[in-house]
Amino acid sequence: MAVYPVAVPDPAFLGALTIDLAALENGADIEDCSDRFYSSPRNVLSPGLSRVMGEGWETKRRRGPGNEWLVVRLASEGVVQVAEVDTSGYLGNAPGAASLEGHRGGDWVPLLPRTGLLPDTAHRFLLPAEEPVTHVRLNIYPDGGVARLRLYGTPTSSGLASLEHHWRETTGPA
Repeated sequence: MAVYPVAVPDPAFLGALTIDLAALENGADIEDCSDRFYSSPRNVLSPGLSRVMGEGWETKRRRGPGNEWLVVRLASEGVVQVAEVDTSGYLGNAPGAASLEGHRGGDWVPLLPRTGLLPDTAHRFLLPAEEPVTHVRLNIYPDGGVARLRLYGTPTSSGLASLEHHWRETTGPA
């Protein structure tokens, strides 16, 4: 089992901005996924652009019914306003479609309905989300590769309080 450090961003910066709630560098991480055949799903949350397919998340071909998915634990509770599903570098193996669902202590709620994707393209979507979420599930249909997933939004006041608490625990007294 590998142990990865957990990023602890300064909450003073995060509270003043719309941020990528799904960025590893902001403290987000992958909680679960359906397939780790070719590469780690954590790759989709990495900073910068994916240069090659191995720097994204690529699943094996699905032979049966269903779809592949991954669950992101956001950096903090927040309202996701913009999603970017980037299939850059994936030409013959990009997913045909994707959807997003949000979660906060109850049921999964739709953020983005099943929407067609193109190969080798950074897709950006404005989301009508108003409810804060702590987790987002990316569904890809039926399988394929995603270079990056970005979920831009605003942390809630309780999300910021949690970030500040974690910051104080990690950095010690000022």
